[in-house]
Amino acid sequence: MKKTNTQFSKYISLLSAILFIAVSINRTTTAQALVQNSERTISINMSATELIPADLIIFSININAEEKTPEAAFDTHKKREAILASLLKEFDIKEDDIRFQPIRMNKRTNYNNNRQQEDMIHTFQEVSVSFSDFDIYEKIQVTLIKNGFDSFNGNFSSTKMDEGKEKALVSAIQQAKEKATFIAQQSGVTLGNIQTINYSEHQVNYPPMAMEADVGRFKSESASMMDFAQTVSVTSTISINFEIVE
Repeated sequence: MKKTNTQFSKYISLLSAILFIAVSINRTTTAQALVQNSERTISINMSATELIPADLIIFSININAEEKTPEAAFDTHKKREAILASLLKEFDIKEDDIRFQPIRMNKRTNYNNNRQQEDMIHTFQEVSVSFSDFDIYEKIQVTLIKNGFDSFNGNFSSTKMDEGKEKALVSAIQQAKEKATFIAQQSGVTLGNIQTINYSEHQVNYPPMAMEADVGRFKSESASMMDFAQTVSVTSTISINFEIVE
């Protein structure tokens, strides 16, 4: 009986030793695999900007009215809306170049000089138009002011925006490759394939800049800032991870 117990104890000890060695080998193998699979990369963030000619004006107009009753506010609003619609037709603004939102109305509480409460109904509607004839920009503003409009603004844009985005993207990618190659050379490593790419874009309208002016217009009429050419900037930002190979 004692001999049987002794043999059983040896068997358990041998089995425990085998399991310990197997676990140790497994841990070592796993650690080595992690080291071998760890990625060595060079990460480059690059932005490139393309300037493109501004050949459009995006003009935003807010139609609003204020009256004591909803009916009166709506009636005033519709009259101003009709004035704007006629004005856009007069300047031959195409329907495809007009965007607008539905009329919104809300009630506001004001206090007069005698501190008496007055409830007023306000309306609001945003209209956006685009046109390439810069000569009508000032004329539209003057007409709007004469007819009670007091909230509008304009921004430069371009019909070649997509072309500008593509050029900015190509430039950003090229600069990222050149920068990664330079870093790899200076670090004594070899640049491999691209691992990941993240891309984003945004556009910013530049403020007026000193550009070439149309001399003929200066001779025939008063000078204006609209005589100067404008540009729109498109910036593409890219993040690229390059593999480092031995």
